Amino acid sequence: MSDPTLLKLKNPKNWFAAGDEMRKAVTLLTDSAFKIYVYICLHARRNTGVLETNQTELARNLHKSQGNIRKNLRELQNAGVCTVQMTQSRHIKGVIEITPEYWPYDRQSSEPPQEEETAYIVAIKKLLSARACVRLSFSVADKRLAREWFEQGVPLDLVEQTILVACSRKYISWRNGQCKTPINSLRYFESTLEEIRGQKAEPEYWNFVRFRMQRVEKLWLQNEKKSEVAVHTEKAGQEVL
Repeated sequence: MSDPTLLKLKNPKNWFAAGDEMRKAVTLLTDSAFKIYVYICLHARRNTGVLETNQTELARNLHKSQGNIRKNLRELQNAGVCTVQMTQSRHIKGVIEITPEYWPYDRQSSEPPQEEETAYIVAIKKLLSARACVRLSFSVADKRLAREWFEQGVPLDLVEQTILVACSRKYISWRNGQCKTPINSLRYFESTLEEIRGQKAEPEYWNFVRFRMQRVEKLWLQNEKKSEVAVHTEKAGQEVL
């Protein structure tokens, strides 16, 4: 007799349909290549089976050498599990696409604009534009990362908390005498996101973090204003001379 107790997921988000496709792959691939396949499955866009990444990122996230990554990507491609298009650049991402035989989701032949995704990216832009230490033009790379967060189910509340913590640290480092260089990439926030992702804190804590960040942010803005006045005064003096 089966147990009538209903099982409850600890985390209802970010699940992957590991069915016959993965069962087939586990008997086909070496352990190392299968690990990369699972990583790609978990991070690829569900509607296309495509992951934009590079060998450096894979090596860092999977704790493998780049030589090992190259070897296993070749194995995945030769086995017909993935198609791989990598660039020679360490900074420009390539494309890995899982073949239909090893991808459990129906694909969309073309990727239509998604209102939820667009609204998500717009919300991130708004959160970033509110911070004085951020000078971000939102490049193609920034949009890719924002889409990755959307696909992974990263809530906007967590993105906002990440920005609060990272910007607070930026202001504090400036107050401690470090260079006042603005943040110009969404990638800057990635490590902070991973750091606080598993943490649980009461809303009062984040209200406190926001209050302290805004207080130091005012000092940053005051300093910028003084610098602008000083530059303007210096230029006016040079014109008189």
